[in-house]
Amino acid sequence: MTSSLNDAVTQRLGRTYRSKVDLVAETLRELIADGTIAPGSRLRQRELAALFELSPTPVREGLQKLESEGLVHFDVHRGATVTALPLETLEEHLQILVVLETLAGELAAARMTTERLEELRAIAEAHAACEDGDPRIRELNRTFHFCIYEGSGSPMLVTLLRFLWRSFPMGPQFWRSHDESRREHALIVAALDVGDAQGVASLMHQHVVGSLEPIRNSQPVVD
Repeated sequence: MTSSLNDAVTQRLGRTYRSKVDLVAETLRELIADGTIAPGSRLRQRELAALFELSPTPVREGLQKLESEGLVHFDVHRGATVTALPLETLEEHLQILVVLETLAGELAAARMTTERLEELRAIAEAHAACEDGDPRIRELNRTFHFCIYEGSGSPMLVTLLRFLWRSFPMGPQFWRSHDESRREHALIVAALDVGDAQGVASLMHQHVVGSLEPIRNSQPVVD
């Protein structure tokens, strides 16, 4: 295990989880989602058990949960590896994200509170202030989008979007330039500020669609 992975797991061990299996599954899920564990990485049960200070059983069951979500693949010879989704699958997931994110934006325009809008504006400003290559960009981008999702007032929609985001190891906007995301975030905040549901829906739709062409060209943009 790498030192970065050790540090990431250690940071998460202090959290409260429902069970040991959930501890393993939730921690590994987050590490896969934020790119700490890259697609194609092998997940050795003995090493994970030692890292989590658990017996092999909850580790194995945690990996099985991730397998059911499509994040991990078991092979007879190699054991568990992090799934590397083909570009066709990523494109399909983005097409689903377009529909759900557009709906979230439309609902948020009608339901978002003043307090949440101010929070969203602050997140957008922090994201815009980042220089290219700043490691905070990816997490601020995620926080921006989920602030809108939660502003939709639909727990089911937020759950579906959270599950969908997990299928993008580096985030669904990994294929977008920082400048482009920065400009579009500002437009989305402005449309939400005046309650323009159609405008927000259109902007959210285009915001995700903009990632499709780079995926088809297999050329991700790394901030």
